[in-house]
Amino acid sequence: MSASSPTDKRSNEKLLHLLTGATSGLLADSIMHPIDTIRVRLQVEKVGQNKYKGGTFSVFRSIVKNEGVSYLYKGLPIVAVATVPAHGLYFFGYEYFKGKIQQHYGDSAGQSSMTHFVAGNIANLMGSIVWVPMDIIKQRLQVQSDTAKSHPNQTFYRGSFHAAKVIFKEEGVRGFFRGFLPTLYIYGPYVGIYFSFYEKAKQIGKRYIDFNNDDNKYISLAFQLTNGFMAGSLAAAITCPLDVVKTRIQVQRLGDERLYTGMLDGFKTILKEEGLSAFVKGMGARVLWLAPGSALTIAAYEQLKSFFGKFI
Repeated sequence: MSASSPTDKRSNEKLLHLLTGATSGLLADSIMHPIDTIRVRLQVEKVGQNKYKGGTFSVFRSIVKNEGVSYLYKGLPIVAVATVPAHGLYFFGYEYFKGKIQQHYGDSAGQSSMTHFVAGNIANLMGSIVWVPMDIIKQRLQVQSDTAKSHPNQTFYRGSFHAAKVIFKEEGVRGFFRGFLPTLYIYGPYVGIYFSFYEKAKQIGKRYIDFNNDDNKYISLAFQLTNGFMAGSLAAAITCPLDVVKTRIQVQRLGDERLYTGMLDGFKTILKEEGLSAFVKGMGARVLWLAPGSALTIAAYEQLKSFFGKFI
């Protein structure tokens, strides 16, 4: 049997990044979806409304008691479908760009924090082509309660795919990309900060921590989870104010009063009407959603890549 050519190996590596990225993303998003629902409910509630006075756990208790456990999983079907190609593109974009930098400018450039930051932004751009439409559908469902059934001027979304049909009918293709630029403004820095922190910690770990591996290339699962959680917590907290504005823009429906015409207008309006405290609403839920989700995603990705990488 002939050895694989360099071209075949590169093609296999691309496929590896796509498949492992898709699998790890599906696993993490499915587990963390209820926390995401709580985050959305908190962020769209204006300061002073005080429906959820106790924060994250108050929202959880309220949804379970008044609406049922199933409401924590509103929008999950579209997430399950869309997160597969989104995470595949995301990890493929990150690995591809990082590899290109390393190939052209050497190992030191490929391992720099700036490279990881820029590669993270490119990864986010590629994934957002799928993530933004998914978020529009998911968040519309997450903020919708049973009382919306009696709203005279709005169609009640019966599920993910019904919501997609209604959005397309009422708002066209543009309706699926509402808040696309704000998403890039938010998750670009989030992913950039995340990968910069994660990769730097991984480099330090390989240098100073004994992972019981002679070539010191394998990072333990516990370290991957801890590192991913810390990186996710930091990035989630820093970018929370941007996420509040983005979420409020995306849940606006055609026919509603247009409260926010764009990202800058959203900042100005929220600051004027609600003050600085509005920009940290849902921060705890955002960290609880993104940090464990990021830890699960990156750990699953690293483990799958390490396992399947033996066969390419």
